[in-house]
Amino acid sequence: MENPAHKDVADKALFLHSPVIATERLILRPPHEEDAEDMAGLANNRNVARMLGMLPHPYTVEDAREFIDRVSQNAGKACVYAITESETGQFIGVGGLHEDKSRYDLPFIGYWLGEPYWGKGYATETARALVDLYFKVTGEPVLMASVRQDNAASRAVIRKLGGRLQSSERVTHGLFGETNILEHYHITRENWLGQIAA
Repeated sequence: MENPAHKDVADKALFLHSPVIATERLILRPPHEEDAEDMAGLANNRNVARMLGMLPHPYTVEDAREFIDRVSQNAGKACVYAITESETGQFIGVGGLHEDKSRYDLPFIGYWLGEPYWGKGYATETARALVDLYFKVTGEPVLMASVRQDNAASRAVIRKLGGRLQSSERVTHGLFGETNILEHYHITRENWLGQIAA
């Protein structure tokens, strides 16, 4: 059965004729069929799912295949990437740039990494690459990022990218029933250029 929330992540990707992105330690590339088992293995983790509003849980190989199939229909255009280690080719997570006017007025960044890859600086490296792509290939002045208030690591990543807190709201997770504060940050072109010049 198709999961409507999962469908939205693929359908709401920004269409920017996205290149493959190489960073110091990572390759961001379109997801492909061979990623499904690794994707399911990492995403089927409550610690990952509870930080995200749109990820199914439990997360199965079929969920991964459905997601990859939807993204592959727009390969090379949709800004949805498999995050992989450049040395090993190992799949470690998913990142992307999205636009969904039913949720937010602005385009926004999203990403997740499997728990074994937390604390290695990969989130910062991924987010930096995606923000850089956004400001290089669009004329837009602002990119949004949202994060739970109790997710200190992701809050730190967003601040490193020049994100400034704009608003917050109390939200309840649709799957787990947990109520938390969701913070919304704006990364402006001006702040981003200031960060990369520093």
